[in-house]
Amino acid sequence: MFTTTTSLPSPVLVHTSPCVIQDNCSIDALGYSFFPSSTRQSRHDHRLSAAELPSYSEFEAMPPPQYSVKDEPVTLAMYLFKFGFLFPPFWIMGVFILFSPLRAPPVSAAAGEWLPEKTDAEKQMVIDGMRRAETKWARRCLVALLALVLASLVVGLATWAVLRH
Repeated sequence: MFTTTTSLPSPVLVHTSPCVIQDNCSIDALGYSFFPSSTRQSRHDHRLSAAELPSYSEFEAMPPPQYSVKDEPVTLAMYLFKFGFLFPPFWIMGVFILFSPLRAPPVSAAAGEWLPEKTDAEKQMVIDGMRRAETKWARRCLVALLALVLASLVVGLATWAVLRH
Protein backbone atom coordinates (compact mmCIF):
# COMPACT_ATOMS: atom_id res chain seq x y z
CA MET A 1 0.00 0.00 0.00
CA PHE A 2 2.21 2.67 1.13
CA THR A 3 5.61 2.65 -0.31
CA THR A 4 8.24 4.79 1.27
CA THR A 5 11.30 5.76 -0.47
CA THR A 6 14.07 7.49 1.29
CA SER A 7 15.84 10.05 -0.64
CA LEU A 8 18.86 11.95 0.38
CA PRO A 9 18.42 15.67 0.96
CA SER A 10 19.96 17.99 -1.54
CA PRO A 11 23.45 19.16 -0.72
CA VAL A 12 23.69 22.33 1.35
CA LEU A 13 25.16 25.37 -0.26
CA VAL A 14 27.98 26.65 1.93
CA HIS A 15 28.71 30.34 1.74
CA THR A 16 32.17 31.50 2.71
CA SER A 17 32.93 35.13 3.40
CA PRO A 18 36.02 36.98 4.58
CA CYS A 19 34.38 37.42 7.99
CA VAL A 20 34.13 33.86 9.25
CA ILE A 21 33.37 33.18 12.87
CA GLN A 22 35.67 30.39 13.86
CA ASP A 23 35.27 27.90 16.66
CA ASN A 24 37.12 30.14 19.08
CA CYS A 25 34.90 33.17 18.31
CA SER A 26 37.46 35.44 16.72
CA ILE A 27 36.59 37.67 13.83
CA ASP A 28 39.45 37.70 11.39
CA ALA A 29 38.17 40.45 9.13
CA LEU A 30 38.23 42.97 11.96
CA GLY A 31 41.72 41.97 13.02
CA TYR A 32 40.67 41.53 16.62
CA SER A 33 40.40 38.32 18.56
CA PHE A 34 37.80 38.26 21.32
CA PHE A 35 39.22 35.13 22.85
CA PRO A 36 42.78 33.85 22.78
CA SER A 37 43.55 31.82 19.73
CA SER A 38 45.90 28.90 19.60
CA THR A 39 46.33 29.36 15.86
CA ARG A 40 48.17 32.67 16.19
CA GLN A 41 51.75 32.57 17.30
CA SER A 42 52.84 34.71 20.19
CA ARG A 43 56.12 34.97 22.02
CA HIS A 44 54.18 34.18 25.18
CA ASP A 45 52.66 30.95 23.84
CA HIS A 46 55.64 28.77 24.54
CA ARG A 47 57.73 28.34 27.66
CA LEU A 48 61.49 28.54 27.65
CA SER A 49 63.40 25.47 28.60
CA ALA A 50 66.24 25.67 31.12
CA ALA A 51 68.76 25.44 28.29
CA GLU A 52 67.38 28.60 26.65
CA LEU A 53 67.53 30.76 29.81
CA PRO A 54 70.41 33.26 30.08
CA SER A 55 73.33 32.52 32.31
CA TYR A 56 73.66 34.67 35.41
CA SER A 57 77.36 33.98 35.83
CA GLU A 58 78.24 36.98 33.66
CA PHE A 59 76.11 39.22 35.90
CA GLU A 60 77.65 37.90 39.12
CA ALA A 61 81.01 39.36 38.12
CA MET A 62 79.50 42.85 37.81
CA PRO A 63 79.33 44.92 40.99
CA PRO A 64 75.93 46.18 42.12
CA PRO A 65 74.99 49.68 40.96
CA GLN A 66 76.18 52.58 43.06
CA TYR A 67 73.51 54.87 44.40
CA SER A 68 74.41 58.40 45.29
CA VAL A 69 73.16 59.82 48.54
CA LYS A 70 71.60 63.25 48.35
CA ASP A 71 73.07 64.90 51.37
CA GLU A 72 70.79 67.90 51.40
CA PRO A 73 69.90 69.13 54.86
CA VAL A 74 66.29 69.46 55.94
CA THR A 75 65.52 73.16 56.09
CA LEU A 76 62.75 75.45 57.21
CA ALA A 77 62.28 76.75 53.66
CA MET A 78 61.65 73.20 52.43
CA TYR A 79 58.85 72.76 54.96
CA LEU A 80 57.43 76.19 54.14
CA PHE A 81 57.35 75.31 50.44
CA LYS A 82 55.65 71.95 50.96
CA PHE A 83 53.10 73.18 53.48
CA GLY A 84 52.48 76.27 51.34
CA PHE A 85 50.23 74.15 49.16
CA LEU A 86 47.93 73.81 52.16
CA PHE A 87 48.38 77.37 53.47
CA PRO A 88 49.85 79.72 50.80
CA PRO A 89 51.02 82.43 53.26
CA PHE A 90 53.82 80.00 54.15
CA TRP A 91 55.28 80.82 50.73
CA ILE A 92 55.48 84.48 51.74
CA MET A 93 57.45 83.48 54.84
CA GLY A 94 59.66 81.27 52.66
CA VAL A 95 60.49 84.23 50.42
CA PHE A 96 61.72 86.20 53.47
CA ILE A 97 64.43 83.56 53.94
CA LEU A 98 66.08 84.88 50.77
CA PHE A 99 66.75 88.15 52.58
CA SER A 100 67.93 86.72 55.90
CA PRO A 101 71.61 85.86 56.48
CA LEU A 102 72.50 82.40 57.74
CA ARG A 103 75.05 82.51 60.54
CA ALA A 104 76.47 79.97 62.94
CA PRO A 105 74.54 79.79 66.20
CA PRO A 106 76.04 81.79 69.08
CA VAL A 107 78.21 79.94 71.54
CA SER A 108 76.33 79.21 74.74
CA ALA A 109 77.93 77.84 77.88
CA ALA A 110 74.95 75.58 78.62
CA ALA A 111 74.51 74.13 75.12
CA GLY A 112 78.19 73.71 74.31
CA GLU A 113 79.85 74.72 71.09
CA TRP A 114 78.11 74.17 67.75
CA LEU A 115 79.83 71.27 65.94
CA PRO A 116 82.81 71.08 68.31
CA GLU A 117 84.52 68.31 66.31
CA LYS A 118 84.82 70.44 63.16
CA THR A 119 87.31 73.13 62.28
CA ASP A 120 86.25 76.66 61.35
CA ALA A 121 86.65 75.87 57.63
CA GLU A 122 84.45 72.76 57.95
CA LYS A 123 81.84 74.76 59.87
CA GLN A 124 81.82 77.34 57.10
CA MET A 125 81.31 74.54 54.53
CA VAL A 126 78.32 73.25 56.52
CA ILE A 127 76.85 76.77 56.68
CA ASP A 128 77.40 77.25 52.92
CA GLY A 129 75.66 73.95 52.15
CA MET A 130 72.73 74.84 54.37
CA ARG A 131 72.51 78.28 52.79
CA ARG A 132 72.42 76.74 49.29
CA ALA A 133 69.61 74.39 50.34
CA GLU A 134 67.70 77.22 52.06
CA THR A 135 67.95 79.53 49.05
CA LYS A 136 66.93 76.75 46.65
CA TRP A 137 63.73 76.08 48.59
CA ALA A 138 63.14 79.80 49.19
CA ARG A 139 63.35 80.42 45.43
CA ARG A 140 60.79 77.66 44.94
CA CYS A 141 58.55 79.46 47.44
CA LEU A 142 58.98 82.65 45.39
CA VAL A 143 58.07 80.88 42.14
CA ALA A 144 55.04 79.23 43.74
CA LEU A 145 53.90 82.56 45.18
CA LEU A 146 54.30 84.31 41.82
CA ALA A 147 52.37 81.51 40.09
CA LEU A 148 49.57 81.82 42.64
CA VAL A 149 49.42 85.62 42.23
CA LEU A 150 49.48 85.33 38.43
CA ALA A 151 46.74 82.67 38.41
CA SER A 152 44.65 84.79 40.79
CA LEU A 153 45.08 87.83 38.54
CA VAL A 154 44.06 85.88 35.44
CA VAL A 155 40.98 84.43 37.15
CA GLY A 156 40.08 87.82 38.64
CA LEU A 157 40.45 89.68 35.34
CA ALA A 158 38.51 87.02 33.45
CA THR A 159 35.71 87.15 36.01
CA TRP A 160 35.66 90.96 35.88
CA ALA A 161 35.58 90.92 32.06
CA VAL A 162 32.71 88.44 31.95
CA LEU A 163 30.64 90.21 34.60
CA ARG A 164 31.25 93.66 33.13
CA HIS A 165 29.30 92.92 29.97
